[in-house]
Amino acid sequence: MAGSQPSVLEGVTLQQFVQYVLDRHEQSSTLVFCGTKEAFFEQLTQSATLKTEESHSGGQNSELPANLEPSNTAPSVQHAWAVPTLRLLLTSRTIKVAFCPDITHLRAYLATYNQPTDNQEIAGAQNHDTRVLAIGNLIHLHRPTSAFSAQGLNRTYAGAVEAAFRSHSKLVTAECLEAASTATNDTDPEGEMLEVAHPRTSSIWDEEVSILNVTTKTFGAGERGWVGRTVKLRRIAARWCVFGSAESA
Repeated sequence: MAGSQPSVLEGVTLQQFVQYVLDRHEQSSTLVFCGTKEAFFEQLTQSATLKTEESHSGGQNSELPANLEPSNTAPSVQHAWAVPTLRLLLTSRTIKVAFCPDITHLRAYLATYNQPTDNQEIAGAQNHDTRVLAIGNLIHLHRPTSAFSAQGLNRTYAGAVEAAFRSHSKLVTAECLEAASTATNDTDPEGEMLEVAHPRTSSIWDEEVSILNVTTKTFGAGERGWVGRTVKLRRIAARWCVFGSAESA
């Protein structure tokens, strides 16, 4: 199918990611957020706050006409999907939002992700690629676990690509900018508690991870431990997806 190649949206906020799904889909689609429902709304709030602060900061640094005061420009900060237009109401009814708080839930959800049952919907998805399977913060979900490696990430990406192919969907993933970057405690797929320091580079995709799953349970603050050979996250994702922006994808 033309244009159905899995893609990664780079440098987007959660708000922009949701907007992308609303704009691109016409068939029933699914947005999978890797985290809890509370974290989803908290990150959306952070995204809206950052957008507002950036807009106000830009207004202060530039010279505005005398008839345009900050109070008059405030409504332009409001994001398009905050306004209940007819298109928004129509498209939002055909989007299912799922929350996967850990890797086990995510992999199980992808393994049982159903394909469309209506023949007309299947034909539309095959011809126009309007059915979307969007996954947000897949990488972030792996961070505090032993599966934060090429081995673990490839297994999850394989499940996502298979689910998209089975349901005649276009797979779109993104690591939203507001995702927390601090070390956290969590349970890995094997049930072990891990506490891992996560050094961040200029781009999350330039960060390196081990080839195989990390088996050491605990690292001290600032310590990474022995992980053997490493590979960049960008190279792992590029094996399954093409990189792009919300505008070009």
